[in-house]
Amino acid sequence: MEGWIYFVLMAYAVWSATSIIDKIVISKGYIQNPLVYIVLNGFMNVFMLFLLPFAGLEALRPADFLIVMAYGIFFSAGIAFYYKAVEYEEISKIIVLNQLTPIFTLGISFLFLGESLTRSHLAGFLMWIMAGLIVSYKPSGKAFRLSRAVSLMIISTFLIAVALVASKHVFSVTSFWSAFLWLRLASFSAVFVLLLPSVRNDFVKTFKSAGNNAKKLLLFKMAIDFSAFILLGYAITKGPISLVTALSNAVWPVFVFIIALGFSIFLPGIIKEDISKKSLFAKSAAVILILIGVYLVNL
Repeated sequence: MEGWIYFVLMAYAVWSATSIIDKIVISKGYIQNPLVYIVLNGFMNVFMLFLLPFAGLEALRPADFLIVMAYGIFFSAGIAFYYKAVEYEEISKIIVLNQLTPIFTLGISFLFLGESLTRSHLAGFLMWIMAGLIVSYKPSGKAFRLSRAVSLMIISTFLIAVALVASKHVFSVTSFWSAFLWLRLASFSAVFVLLLPSVRNDFVKTFKSAGNNAKKLLLFKMAIDFSAFILLGYAITKGPISLVTALSNAVWPVFVFIIALGFSIFLPGIIKEDISKKSLFAKSAAVILILIGVYLVNL
């Protein structure tokens, strides 16, 4: 199996665990404004200070430096549009719309990086898109309409796709650790959301009211989030960015479901997951499609 697939699986196993932490923190009311998470994502990058003694920042050409800065701005803006879309539509439908990200990534990487997929790679890509749709979709009585959330998610997924392609370029023009540190430095721009008075007030209020256990949990989440970015960085350097993104979107909800299922069985008071036959069948079908995709990509 191609090495980059292992790194994607490890990265999203970690992020699935942090997704559960997010759910616990939000359900307990520790964080009520989702934009506070954008600030936390920015501050998470202070962990790069521990890497500086071992891996330095190499000089970039002016054009590459601008691409690094664009990565930070586009990624943060994409996340902001995502949270805004959540205000207008059910989260189950928002997650389905998130499958636009690998599709945009496929087109943008072809235009700007010259990446093209073989027939078997494209078939695997489609399997992973289908898996992501199956595992993410949850039917509800509310009809899916062209609400404001649709346009917001189109913007969000496009911006994130541009950021992912930009990161692939940065990894190709400098050493791995230098590229990683540059991208983390650019991601620190997320803290500028604090310029919004409402976000700044909520951020201060959140950490004044949070207990020591909540703060420790958030610090732990930030640390393992940072490690997942390292793993994903390795995957991006080795694999086509469109395939990396497609596999990421497919396996993330599957891993979240598996972890949440464990909580539902052993600690139902914390998280309750849907374990109906229909849900289990959908998740099983998604896993089969993911495995078929892995086989096709490795042909």
